[in-house]
Amino acid sequence: MVSTTASLALSCLAFVVAPAVILFALSFATLHTVEYGLDFNAITMTLDSKTWDQAGLKFLGFGHTFIKFPRVIQTIEFTPSRRGLLHTRTADGLPLTLGLSFQFRYLPARLYQLYLDYQGEEELVYVNNARAVISNTACNFSAYTFFNDKQGIAAAMQKELNRKFGDSLGAYVEALQISNVELPDVFQEAIVTSISTKQNITRSQRYLENMQVTFAQRVMVAEQELTQTVAIANGTAKSRLEAAAASATITAQTVSAEMVAFLNLSQALGMTPSQTLDYLWWDELEAGKDTAKDFLVGINPAAFVNQK
Repeated sequence: MVSTTASLALSCLAFVVAPAVILFALSFATLHTVEYGLDFNAITMTLDSKTWDQAGLKFLGFGHTFIKFPRVIQTIEFTPSRRGLLHTRTADGLPLTLGLSFQFRYLPARLYQLYLDYQGEEELVYVNNARAVISNTACNFSAYTFFNDKQGIAAAMQKELNRKFGDSLGAYVEALQISNVELPDVFQEAIVTSISTKQNITRSQRYLENMQVTFAQRVMVAEQELTQTVAIANGTAKSRLEAAAASATITAQTVSAEMVAFLNLSQALGMTPSQTLDYLWWDELEAGKDTAKDFLVGINPAAFVNQK
């Protein structure tokens, strides 16, 4: 009788404990480091507004589970292999085809409202809104700008996406890249020609600037050579002038000395002016030491006979 009672008690205990253990085990949920979580009560069909962002095993209660959102950067692409290219127009009315991608993060404080609004279908909403925002933003830029400032256009598109996503979609756009721009062939050829022409103009301007620098250097060198030549010429002229002045001074002093000497000689010998001039002539001829000359006695000294 006692054994039967004990068995019955153990059976009742097992019937109570086993479900309790199962219920307790089912009250835990796991959250990874790359996830956010919202506590969803499947029994009452209610969602707690708190966003869980700490990884680990969490006790939520029986019937509770996590509705999870990735906390790492997500990417949306518009490429031929993913959702297709975007078709829009430029500010000047030309048809435009764009390939691009952008990266975004969920804002943890906005996840509760995001789930209430879209019930887990927010990616489709993101794609549709992004398609509309990007197409509208592209219409603000000319076709020529898409060739010359894709980075600036990408920044403008990112700014507009952030305004939309931050206001009503609970996300922040980290970056946007334009990978493909297609315009009508005729316009693209005209743009390429225009860019090539501008490059040629720039190259010619650089060549002109280089030649201007070269010519300026040559002018400086020529001016320096001119200054040097003038200085040398002035130095040579001054040297020759001083040498001529010195020679003239020496000649004047020599003539003056000879005049004084002949005057003294003439006075000492009592010679007449005519005799003095004859003497000077003969003395000059003697000083010349010209042995090829013969003179006749009694003849004017200016008359001589050259033996040759």
